[in-house]
Amino acid sequence: MPTIAEVSLKYQSQSTFDEKPTITSPEQAESFLRSIWDTDTIELREEFIVVLLSNAKKALGWSKISTGGPNATIVHPATVFQLVLLGNAHSILICHNHPSGRLEASTADIHLTQRLIKAGKLFSIEVDDHILLTRDSYLSFRKEGLMKER
Repeated sequence: MPTIAEVSLKYQSQSTFDEKPTITSPEQAESFLRSIWDTDTIELREEFIVVLLSNAKKALGWSKISTGGPNATIVHPATVFQLVLLGNAHSILICHNHPSGRLEASTADIHLTQRLIKAGKLFSIEVDDHILLTRDSYLSFRKEGLMKER
């Protein structure tokens, strides 16, 4: 009989509950995202970040899912939800930047958001918001009514 590896998962937080930032509004999301974003690349290339949230909306962690070129990046829902499930998240905040400075969601941005919302429903994981960052400002998909599943 062949020997195969045992697969196991372990989750151990590096901070206390009170040390984790709470993200319950687009303003808090923007502030947190700017604290982790590499400001040297925000106008250089498009990047996509996922923030994992607990059921109390505490940030459990974050990960850069993809880095692209000056006007696009590729995001695969399977990659996003692999991270989300392994990170034991209750919900997520997604974010990408527009190096051009254009503060408007593209059709592709909206379709990706809807795909992630749909995928999240399979796992009972909510996409709380999609934040679009530029050097000087941000746009909240939730505030703009762009989080509706179509």
